[in-house]
Amino acid sequence: MEGLKNDTSGQWILLSGLAIAIALVTIAVLLNQANLNGYYSADTAIGFPKDDIRELKLQTHEVAGTAADIAYSENQTSNQSIDVGLSTVMDSYNEQVQVLYAAHGEFVDVEYMKYTKENNSTNTSIGQVWVNVTFLNADTSYSSKPEIIEVGP
Repeated sequence: MEGLKNDTSGQWILLSGLAIAIALVTIAVLLNQANLNGYYSADTAIGFPKDDIRELKLQTHEVAGTAADIAYSENQTSNQSIDVGLSTVMDSYNEQVQVLYAAHGEFVDVEYMKYTKENNSTNTSIGQVWVNVTFLNADTSYSSKPEIIEVGP
């Protein structure tokens, strides 16, 4: 019995086992944290509405071009100012797009600011339309002020 009390080699085995257990628990916790971080970053990337914003901007560019054509034509035929024509069409577009995006729980505002003329030797036409585009949903706030849209030929 006296020989077992003086033999301490078993303590090293126990201490090594404890150190290995602590190391394994630490590695397991770190791996779990890496998995959670990957999940949350992927979830954030999926939740960002970049396609909605891109679609809104592309549609706004198309409508601004059409509105410029309409406003320029009305100015040539009825002497209605280009600014009034652009403002009317863009305000109508803003109302329609607000209703469409509100159905998805998003707020959109496309505010017409001004236009610039394109001066060349043949005619004076609309060169750029300036608008403010705002997009808000529960997670994202996007604002492009001013969004300068080239509509000239």
